[in-house]
Amino acid sequence: RSRSNVVSRLRAHAQEVCGLRWSGSGNQLASGGNDNLLHIWDASVMASSSQGYLHRLTEHRAAVKAIAWCPYQSNILASGGGTADRCIKMWNTQTGQCISSTDTQSQ
Repeated sequence: RSRSNVVSRLRAHAQEVCGLRWSGSGNQLASGGNDNLLHIWDASVMASSSQGYLHRLTEHRAAVKAIAWCPYQSNILASGGGTADRCIKMWNTQTGQCISSTDTQSQ
């Protein structure tokens, strides 16, 4: 068992992180929070940069709790917001653009 050493500390969310997912390649990390924010992090600069994140995505209107990377296209990410949002959004993580938003009529 390896020692528990902190490699990097990521600071961007104002409230609790409730979703965290590495991309299939391990090059990007997505974090969703109770602050309604979704951050996309670049693994190659996380330890050396004070900002670290590639994109700060603000389009959700509720906590971002569900995060899933597309298994077929490495730069596509799906995120889901809570009750006040009711949307699943698809993102291009290279550009930070929302490419699709679907109202699910539920959480």
